Amino acid sequence: MGKECCYFSLSTCNNSCKFSDGQKKLIKYRFRVNHLHFESGWSKNRICRELHMSKHFVIRWTQSPAQDFTEDKRGWPKGRRRKWTGTTEKRIADIHQKLLSNPNEFFYGATAVQHLWRQDYSDTPPPLRTIGQILKDLGLSKPRKTGRGKGAAKYLCYPEKTVYGGYLGNRVIEADFIQRYLKGHRAPFYFVGYSAKKKPRIRHFISIPNLTADIFISACDTFFDTFEQPDLLKVDNAATFIGSTSGKRNLSKTMLYLLERGITPVFSVPKRPFSQASIEGNNSVFARYFWNRRTFENFDDVQQQLQRFNEASVRYTAYEKPKKEKKKNAVRENKNIPNVYFLRQITESLEHPGKGSIGVLNEEILLPAEWINFFVLAEWNLKRQALSIFIEQNDKLETLSTCDFLINKSSKEKLIKGGALSSCI
Repeated sequence: MGKECCYFSLSTCNNSCKFSDGQKKLIKYRFRVNHLHFESGWSKNRICRELHMSKHFVIRWTQSPAQDFTEDKRGWPKGRRRKWTGTTEKRIADIHQKLLSNPNEFFYGATAVQHLWRQDYSDTPPPLRTIGQILKDLGLSKPRKTGRGKGAAKYLCYPEKTVYGGYLGNRVIEADFIQRYLKGHRAPFYFVGYSAKKKPRIRHFISIPNLTADIFISACDTFFDTFEQPDLLKVDNAATFIGSTSGKRNLSKTMLYLLERGITPVFSVPKRPFSQASIEGNNSVFARYFWNRRTFENFDDVQQQLQRFNEASVRYTAYEKPKKEKKKNAVRENKNIPNVYFLRQITESLEHPGKGSIGVLNEEILLPAEWINFFVLAEWNLKRQALSIFIEQNDKLETLSTCDFLINKSSKEKLIKGGALSSCI
């Protein structure tokens, strides 16, 4: 390396003042590839492999022992677009301003600009990536915050493929409550948000008077009848959804409602927001583009603007009702048997040190200690009244444990009286 650096400095420093830091770095890479091939005797394949460089780059800069490493044949000045002209930039800026100034519009990013371009102009709009870059170059967009990667969740076997890959059901909708305060009003405003991680994307909000199970069920009826009824509804572990905070193995009112409609309840990992990433992002959009950006006079005004926001969301996501597909169910033995699923992370048991455990409906389920910190999927089969614990490895489920999990007596009576599920119990 010392010889390489010395050669680089002697051969390029005389003219290096006219190059940017990025160009200097690129010139150094070109020289290094050439030097390793002709001086050190490395093969081109080895250079590609060891330096993680493309074959095209290596071939280009190993054509002769003495090449001009400062050569640049891109054919256009840096900062000037190859295809899109100043007219394109002006259109994008005008559309962006039009969206911002229209009180009936809520979105003004690249996707919204592309939608309005199609309405206002006959020619094809630039790709989303190009529009986004132009908005950034014009100072019309803010840099997006990059979240944490999914490496840890994948390493710890979070069952992403199982939940969203069609093994439990093809269509997954997430739901959650939103609570906001309006200046001058003591009581909070409540909403239910719905979203889908997979296409067709949907974003919808319903204003509700309180956070009870009955109100949530009424909101779900409205959403399912207006848009679609999913195979699975994924929610968090709030008492409204999961039921009693002390009673064991209860079927909550929300669970019974979903099961009666043929929808499988799925409960996210407690205290792990990433396991509800779609709905959390949905709630963030609600805050940034609706609640924090608008002023509201009263409840009726909130309702009217929320309706326009929902209409704008449908246009923005280009939502269309999904076609019914056959379920690819690899876990459930029979699609007609009602099941409830719980996503959990194994922790060390407080009452049984040295053992792993998860909590399901106020019951502690013991598991091998070697799986502590890993994520699992718990399936409660209501017909067999058994709880099976699965772990996802290499996109496949493996059974860790199975145990009896009897339905609470009072819940079983409600289940049987329900009628639709009585034949399954």
